[in-house]
Amino acid sequence: MDDVLKVDVHSNRTTAASIAIVSVVVYLAMITLQSILMPLAIAILLYFIIKPPEQIIYRKVGNRFVSYGTVLVSGILTVYLVSIFLYDNLSQFVDEIPEITAAFEEKRQKYADADLYGLEALFSDSDLISNAASPENIETFVLAILGSLGGFLGTMSTVVIFLLFIVLEEHTIAKRFNSAFPDSYGRAKKIVSESTESITAYVVSKVTCSAGQAFVMTLIISPIGFDLPGWFLFGILCFLLDFIPIIGALFATIPPVIIGFVMLEPLSALFMLAMLIGNQQVFGSFIEPNLSGAKIGISPFVLLLTVMLFAQVWGIAGAIIGAPIVIIVRLILDENDRTRPIAMMMANDVEEE
Repeated sequence: MDDVLKVDVHSNRTTAASIAIVSVVVYLAMITLQSILMPLAIAILLYFIIKPPEQIIYRKVGNRFVSYGTVLVSGILTVYLVSIFLYDNLSQFVDEIPEITAAFEEKRQKYADADLYGLEALFSDSDLISNAASPENIETFVLAILGSLGGFLGTMSTVVIFLLFIVLEEHTIAKRFNSAFPDSYGRAKKIVSESTESITAYVVSKVTCSAGQAFVMTLIISPIGFDLPGWFLFGILCFLLDFIPIIGALFATIPPVIIGFVMLEPLSALFMLAMLIGNQQVFGSFIEPNLSGAKIGISPFVLLLTVMLFAQVWGIAGAIIGAPIVIIVRLILDENDRTRPIAMMMANDVEEE
């Protein structure tokens, strides 16, 4: 009995050491081979994004070339048109920064001289308020995000090449793997099938909810609603940043809320804040979980750590693609008896195991 326990303990230690070594090697590879691995990861994510609409079109036309071509051309045209409108709205927002700054200083002086039960001391400190919520800082924040996304688009040529080869080899790679590793084919097929199902559910729910949340937010702060400067710009940022799990939607909401409190009356600003929070909660807490179901199954804490790690290594693009990668990692760990406990610790609910 003691010998069996010693063997189990030794086996667990060996597994833990192996995982630690592999993790360090992967982390160093992510840093060293960023120019290769990041476009490859983005290409895989884009493949899962375009696959659902491609399958719908393929069932109607029966031609892969036409279905993939239709999706890619539609996506390129959409990005081009949105970019034109985004550039115009960004230019208008930058031109209105002096007006926002003047309104900001006026509000600060107003509340610094008011009786707010001691809180007026915060508004009397101009440096504190300016560092926390000045229009210039909002402009810097927005331009920094757009600059990071511009760097991401700079790698699109490599991404497109990877995506092309993934599409061309999607039906032949399984046969090659079966011929090369016949004993492992069943397990690998199961991992690929479950990964595809989970990531497709994640991508579809994310795209749907991000687009829905961004659309409602854009309506709230657009001329139809509270008419804030940069309304289309913040709507696009909401769509993009919502792909970052847990914290993305929060970061997307902060700039329009600050501008709302600068440009609007207090009651209107509070009403806008309540609408934005309600919008975020409806999509994040109700619609998205119902769309993705239990197929993702990753602990929010693990997702947060993943976002922080990938953001540190690959920036905003890494924060966006980190969640699909950790889904695959969890499914791979779940297929081995030695690593299954780690997969269970990563899960959101152990009842699904």
